[in-house]
Amino acid sequence: MSFQSVIHLSLDSPEHALCVLGTEICLDLSGCAPQKCKFFTISGSPGVLVNIHNTGPVITNEEAATNQWSLSDHMDVLIKMTSPSPAVDGDKVLVSYYQPDEEVPVATAELYLTGITVSLDVDIYRSGQVETASDKQAKKNWVWGPNGWGAILLVNCSPIDMGQLVDKETTKVFYSEEIKNLSQMTLNVQGPSCVLKSHRLALYTSEEESEKTRVYWAREGDSSTLELVLGPGRHTYTFGPLESHLKETFYVEALEFPSANFSGLISYSVSLVEESQDASIPETLVHKDTVVFRVAPCIFSPSTQMPLEVYLCRELQVQGFVNTVMELSEKSNSQVASVYEDPSRLGRWLQDEMAFCYTQAPHRTVSLVLDTPRILKLEDFPMKYSLSPGLGYMIQRTTDHRVASMDSIGNLMVTPPIKVKGKEYPLGRILIGSSFYPSKEGRDMSEALRGFLYAQQVQAPVELFSDWLMSGHVDEFMCFIPTHDKSESKKGFRLLLASPSSCYKLFQEKQKEGYGDMSLFEEVREDQLLSNGREASTINQLLADENRRKQNDYVEKCINLNRDLLMRELGLVERDIIYIPQLFCLEHLTNVPSSQKSEKLYARTYFPNLLQVIVMGKNLGIPKPFGPQIKGTCCLEEKICQLLEPLGFKCTFINDFDCYLTEIGDFCACANIRRVPFAFKWWRMVP
Repeated sequence: MSFQSVIHLSLDSPEHALCVLGTEICLDLSGCAPQKCKFFTISGSPGVLVNIHNTGPVITNEEAATNQWSLSDHMDVLIKMTSPSPAVDGDKVLVSYYQPDEEVPVATAELYLTGITVSLDVDIYRSGQVETASDKQAKKNWVWGPNGWGAILLVNCSPIDMGQLVDKETTKVFYSEEIKNLSQMTLNVQGPSCVLKSHRLALYTSEEESEKTRVYWAREGDSSTLELVLGPGRHTYTFGPLESHLKETFYVEALEFPSANFSGLISYSVSLVEESQDASIPETLVHKDTVVFRVAPCIFSPSTQMPLEVYLCRELQVQGFVNTVMELSEKSNSQVASVYEDPSRLGRWLQDEMAFCYTQAPHRTVSLVLDTPRILKLEDFPMKYSLSPGLGYMIQRTTDHRVASMDSIGNLMVTPPIKVKGKEYPLGRILIGSSFYPSKEGRDMSEALRGFLYAQQVQAPVELFSDWLMSGHVDEFMCFIPTHDKSESKKGFRLLLASPSSCYKLFQEKQKEGYGDMSLFEEVREDQLLSNGREASTINQLLADENRRKQNDYVEKCINLNRDLLMRELGLVERDIIYIPQLFCLEHLTNVPSSQKSEKLYARTYFPNLLQVIVMGKNLGIPKPFGPQIKGTCCLEEKICQLLEPLGFKCTFINDFDCYLTEIGDFCACANIRRVPFAFKWWRMVP
């Protein structure tokens, strides 16, 4: 807050004023002008900047000192200081009054100025360095876009809090890598000491915002031990007496991401207060400087981004899957990390409950795991993943802890960057599964998790209808794969969409070719089929099963509804979509407690889901569908290769039937992939 003081000049005695750099003083020139005087000149010492505003351009010091200006013209004379004064009354302004046609002034008014600096500065221009703002007022705002400004805070996502508490209330030891995650804020106070010591300085934020951030400063002589200045339970700090110049560097971190109840904006202010020498007179606010941070959003990466690291659930039962994915990782130059099943989880499905994201500021990019564990008490939840060094970890609370819950981070997908009707989404859009209409047994993502996703602002969510699926997750019927054909007419990706009608068409073609007696699941053991509620059916039997056909007609309608939504919201056309042959069946929820059982039937893939693709660049890990063998080749695998290999993809079909069809999951969910962040910086977009 810059207070524009008004100084009324006097011819009887000099005026004295305190001027904070960055503020303006408006001079009242007419109040003391002699009656017959019609003109004035004004000059200032080297540390003073004089601006004369009238109907023309701004007048600078040299012009103001040499030209006579009419007192009758409407103009504002503004005074600024360019540097702090070396002593009290160290700078001055002279205003001389003239009668018409006279070159010698009739009278001169004097203004003595004491310039001081009180500046709170941040990385306002997003360069990675703290800079003094050229426009002090700009610091109070946060502006999106390529020409925007405003500082950025990172959330502390340390999985095991590497900083060790020395004193639980005041100090914390940081490792050097942790300190790099903190955003810097500097306070600079300069001026004559005899002036400063009669003033008090306070740094503060609101009580509500103090609960969401922490501000530290370094202990003298120990750069790794930081002392808490502001944070939960302490929203203001008053400095000791200002005996001399003060220059402090603060380190700031956020404690939570934006949410439905938190915009992500945090402001800090410093106020200079003149203490009264008279107990009956209150203290006077001299100057207030404010800076605004925005907490960096949690950004999700689509499957079209290149893989960096693959996390696998290493269980004996899924070992075949693990070995194949490790081979794919080698082909895509990705590292593999092991994750063992956590007994507190309701199943082994990593992808259903956790997602790799990243958060970014100009000075730092941090990858993290966002976890939505389906447990009632988070304090009882042990985080047992072997996360790579520097990888963050955050828990997002959920409210629906059922096995088939849609209230988890697995119930979302991210699109590649898109442009829709002139609106660009350079970080893609989040796709969320929901029920679309109220019903007794309807499932939805909770308002808390949905609100969290919307609050990030940079990946505007699109809600799809997915409550018809047993898992309820959108990745059961769709997937994005990267292509290298981006142009005005092509997106640089393809949407793979499940299509029962394409599967029936394929089987009808094979029937006409004389292969109607070939069986689905011929390579699967009978005990595996029995335990998973499947049986080896021929093409003829599948095509003759009217009930199965009706079930897939229902599924096709649900998918087509979503296809129309996707085409409209993502700006897709037919050539952007590849239809993947896939059959479904309707079943009751299985492997759930009796209290969670329902009479409603949900769709589940009849054979391993070909949409559950592990995308690693041009290498695709696809569930082996165990389709009818035609001349020694699975006709489903052959069709997939015909659709994808012309685009440059290498398809690897992974054989792990038991893993796929047990415990309401799929083998793709046994893996999670950390991907390369977007090159585009989120603060350069306009939500």
